[in-house]
Amino acid sequence: MLRIGLLSNILEVKNLSVVFNTPEGRISAIRDLSLSIGQGEVFAVVGESGCGKSVLCKTIMGILPSNTEITSGNIAVNGKEIVGLSDGEMCRVRGVDISMVFQDPMTSLDPTYSIGAQIAEAVRVHDKKITADALKKKVIDLMDAVGIDRAVERYSSFPWMLSGGMRQRCVMAMALAQEPKLLIADEPTTALDVTVQAEILDLLKEIRNKTGMTILFITHDLGVVAKVADKVAIMYAGKIIEQGLCEEIFARPTHPYTWGLLHALPSFAENGRLYPIPGAPPVLKEGFEGDAFAERNPYALRIDYAQEPPFFDLSPTHKAATWLLDERAPKIQFSLTNTAPPKTAHDIKQTEKLMEIHDLTHYFRLGQNSYVKAVSHVSFDIYKGEVFALVGESGSGKSTLARCILGMYKPLGGKAFYDGIDITSKRRTRKDKARISKEIQFISQDSGAALDMKMTVRDIIAEPLEIHRVYKNRKAADERIKEIMKKVGLDEQLMQRRPSELSGGQRQRVNIARAYVMNPMLLVADEPLSSLDVSIQAQIVEVLSELKKDHETAMLFIAHDLSMVEFISDRVGVMYKGHLVELAPTKELFRNPVHSYTKALLSAAPKPDPEVEKTRVSTRYKKSLTEFMHEGWEEVAEGHFVLKEH
Repeated sequence: MLRIGLLSNILEVKNLSVVFNTPEGRISAIRDLSLSIGQGEVFAVVGESGCGKSVLCKTIMGILPSNTEITSGNIAVNGKEIVGLSDGEMCRVRGVDISMVFQDPMTSLDPTYSIGAQIAEAVRVHDKKITADALKKKVIDLMDAVGIDRAVERYSSFPWMLSGGMRQRCVMAMALAQEPKLLIADEPTTALDVTVQAEILDLLKEIRNKTGMTILFITHDLGVVAKVADKVAIMYAGKIIEQGLCEEIFARPTHPYTWGLLHALPSFAENGRLYPIPGAPPVLKEGFEGDAFAERNPYALRIDYAQEPPFFDLSPTHKAATWLLDERAPKIQFSLTNTAPPKTAHDIKQTEKLMEIHDLTHYFRLGQNSYVKAVSHVSFDIYKGEVFALVGESGSGKSTLARCILGMYKPLGGKAFYDGIDITSKRRTRKDKARISKEIQFISQDSGAALDMKMTVRDIIAEPLEIHRVYKNRKAADERIKEIMKKVGLDEQLMQRRPSELSGGQRQRVNIARAYVMNPMLLVADEPLSSLDVSIQAQIVEVLSELKKDHETAMLFIAHDLSMVEFISDRVGVMYKGHLVELAPTKELFRNPVHSYTKALLSAAPKPDPEVEKTRVSTRYKKSLTEFMHEGWEEVAEGHFVLKEH
């Protein structure tokens, strides 16, 4: 890894403060923030949703909304001061000096243009003399470089024809088109499965090594930070509160907020539970005094409520802003050692089937004689109260399978039954349709596309309650809405906000609250935690556990975060190129993967601390091999099935 001070600084941010002008007053989004990043470094900024990470990125890019004001500070990119530049001057900076990958790919892609045309535009805007043939070749090379398979065929595809991971890779290709000196990556791997995530991270490091490109990496995934970053800054309430080399942050975390982020990871779960940081980041009005973390800090001192702590140096590269480092403060030792016993296994009985999938098949047409076999002859069951996880690369068919189950796509073959109701049949009664729409709820991966931007948060969450006439009056509905907002970590003051006024993580929590509000029997969750920081992930997992316990809510959990899959799920199915290739209880699968693809997935998963022994979560149950529709399945252990490789 590169080290601070060896190369000149590409990015210099000094004493930056940014405020939002709102009806409630002037809100501080960035507070006296300073950082510097040397040429070729990967600098990671970590923190919860709402802490100001994305505002920092947009400030550097010069794309802040009109109600925002930079009240103080300087930003220099490659020696050029950019604060105060006109829009025209910033247009000449973007793409060549700075480029950005946004968290939500659909905000960067136009659904009416092919991905080839959009990547070509990013190339042509700074190279207007490039020929048509050279342009197409460069676009296809960029698509290949970011892992888009069948690039020539997909050149003419539209964004809505691609999976979330594929769309994010298209955005990556657009951002890398001009080989910028500074790449700002705002949650760039959020929508990607572990193998593609590993490829993208390796790609970024390879480009960094070849070109000397500097990367400002925004993320909530501490596993990714451990894999890719040279230096890490922990951000809270618009300020950096701890900063150091990557190994210093993980080996010697010092700020209580950093401790909380680490304790919220599945790797450090205790007694079979995650421990989220209580509360949520505050909305601070301009002129706030004291430590913004004091209300959530179990080690807060009296001085924290009155005076903001200064930075204390722990080494030439490691510093933290906490009064616990003052010589007068009590000495508190922090440990991530996990000595908790394994979580008790949960028994699933065959008589409690809730969902049955038999030989489900669905294809997509790419061209006149070209098809993608998105789902091919997939069969499995989901039991009441069970968390059944589906893992696999982006494009393996996970989301397509979920949409077939939900009735969004009509499968070309096979059947899906919910509690005895054939949900793939057109002959369902009105009563069955109403029951299914009430008892099966969906959490989409893309919160931006799932939420109506014209509706308030209150109306979005209330919509299913109103459709099914759950409450007779608005007051009762509002009480339920406030209750569920609190459970998913949303302040009730956000009820009258619209999605465009929320951060990406907050929008996803609204998406999750909308699904939770009906107390569903089956929750189809397509990457529900992908855009959430680790503490909010822990809160959501606790809500899932509560639903499962109180209502026997089952869940089809689609995810690429294998550490969370291992923690939350009872059984795991592994999908590869449309096929279900391995199916086993969670503990068995993680302890003894059989299929070569499963082994590749597990080996690619980033881990924040490989020395920590994980608590395994398992389910023991027996299932007859004859229930599978495939030929070629082999039972390698009790309840553990694998599709023989050809």
